[in-house]
Amino acid sequence: MKKVSNKRFFSILCVIMFAGIFMACKEDDVTKTNEVKLLSFGPSGVKPGEQISFIGTNLDKVTAIELKNATVPSSAFVKQSSELIVLVVPNETSEGTVTLKTSAGDIVSKTILSFEVAVKIESVPVSARPGENITIKGQYLNWIKEVRFAKDTAVIKFVSQTLNELVVTVPFGAQTGPLIFSAGGTEPLTIETEKDLVIALPTLKSIAPNPAEREKELTITGTNLDLVQGVLLKGLTAPVTEFVSKTAAQLVIKIPKTANKGIVTLVAYSGITIESADALKFVGDLPDLAPLKYAIYEDALMNGWSNWGWGSTADFASTDNVREGNNAAKMTFTGAWGALKFAGASVATASYSEITFSVFGLPGTEGKKLNVVANTASPFVIILKEGVWTEYKLSKSDLGNPATITELMFQETGWSGSVYLDHIGLR
Repeated sequence: MKKVSNKRFFSILCVIMFAGIFMACKEDDVTKTNEVKLLSFGPSGVKPGEQISFIGTNLDKVTAIELKNATVPSSAFVKQSSELIVLVVPNETSEGTVTLKTSAGDIVSKTILSFEVAVKIESVPVSARPGENITIKGQYLNWIKEVRFAKDTAVIKFVSQTLNELVVTVPFGAQTGPLIFSAGGTEPLTIETEKDLVIALPTLKSIAPNPAEREKELTITGTNLDLVQGVLLKGLTAPVTEFVSKTAAQLVIKIPKTANKGIVTLVAYSGITIESADALKFVGDLPDLAPLKYAIYEDALMNGWSNWGWGSTADFASTDNVREGNNAAKMTFTGAWGALKFAGASVATASYSEITFSVFGLPGTEGKKLNVVANTASPFVIILKEGVWTEYKLSKSDLGNPATITELMFQETGWSGSVYLDHIGLR
């Protein structure tokens, strides 16, 4: 015997009791009316394919009942009398109001009729491109209210929706991940796919010319480049989003005047980034620096070193002006003999012959002095040059012949301004 839940039993009992009360009241009516009235329907939680009852007056005048996405003519009713209509809920119907069709006009329910529906997802595509349509197959898909893609991108408007098929446009913000379906009904469902939907991403094969020239064109080749929202170059605070041309295989941009050499990054509509294998270089740029044998700063603080400085503001991830790699350290001094002070680590100097670093002076720093101090030795003074990168190579004797460096300080001498430092370490 099929087990009936307490909730279901209570709903059926309410319908029966209401019908009994209605019949008792009807027998006492003195004035009768020909008006068709819908008083109630149920039981609540009925499923498609099961019977549902409509209780009212003059229901024998009803010629059809319209449900959401389905119409049941009187000829298909299981039972019809003045007080009761019984019909089988069509599979294709969904949540909505009920309309009783009569020759005198329509009677629309004031409440929403919903059902308990066992939504089932049977198939989802393996992969997709943003902007294209995908087809999901299953059962009772007409009850799906929302499809959520990875990165919390929700779709509530569908290309088409039927009992067994749902067609959805993949949003441009979607990322690879499971799909989450939200279905309505008296028992709302959330269904997550076991496998990820793989969302296509751009790939970058080449950049040309390289070296390039600022304010001239750069051509990027690859695949799915029509899915690129922007191209980020070093030295820029925001990606280039205006293209000279854009196809799936080729992307052409005009290089901004402020671009620096470094990795080219594609930014997909989903926010995912794809980096070039080769760094973009520019005609007339300085040659590459010799590699460091031991790095204190190289795109970031290295080998456990920290900044214990004062009277200054440090940005160790600045991309505004880079001598080598992707980042430089931008130091802004306040004029209070402030310093960038590397500390918190140590390096024995026996295996190295020089301490090297590169400095770029911003406007107002021409001729200013910067003290370079290892540990507590006497400072080695360098004279800053404005608007150019200058590489300094100090011997160990310049810094007092330390056997081990535990501190390396760059201190301004009472002036305010900003400099970039890069590629700091030993060779």
